[in-house]
Amino acid sequence: MSRFAVLALLVCLGACSSPPQEETASPAELEAAAGPVAGPTQILPGDIAKLQVERSPAVGAVVADREHNTLYFTTQDGPSKSTCLEPECTLVWPPLLAQGGKIEAPGLDQALLGTTKRPDGLEQVTLADKPVYRYVDDEQAGDTTGHGVDDKWFAISPAGTKAAR
Repeated sequence: MSRFAVLALLVCLGACSSPPQEETASPAELEAAAGPVAGPTQILPGDIAKLQVERSPAVGAVVADREHNTLYFTTQDGPSKSTCLEPECTLVWPPLLAQGGKIEAPGLDQALLGTTKRPDGLEQVTLADKPVYRYVDDEQAGDTTGHGVDDKWFAISPAGTKAAR
């Protein structure tokens, strides 16, 4: 038998054999293999949300978190009620959370500060009854690239309104 015939026979046998058995994994094995999933910033017992007033060259005075990330609100939310609940939203706009409603915010009117309970039981920081969020595309402290996104997301001012120069 020629080399060509042997090669053709091997190719045919490989193509004609039964398909390999598929291995199945349990949901726990799949979750472990997937690794960590991005989502809202986790809070640790006793964690306190720290807010501060900062100056943005683009939009003026804004409220920022402890890492100097600009905070935002959306016009879609109701008073003390977040509408950004699904992963499609929270992965882009992670809510700022506070354990037990503890918020440290020198330079802000304490009467404007509060929290709202999310459906998952976590408490989200509010400023002037507006739930506040970070923006995933702000690459460094002080960025305000989320201001005006979809004409419904805005950097929040110390008064709890849309930041503007």
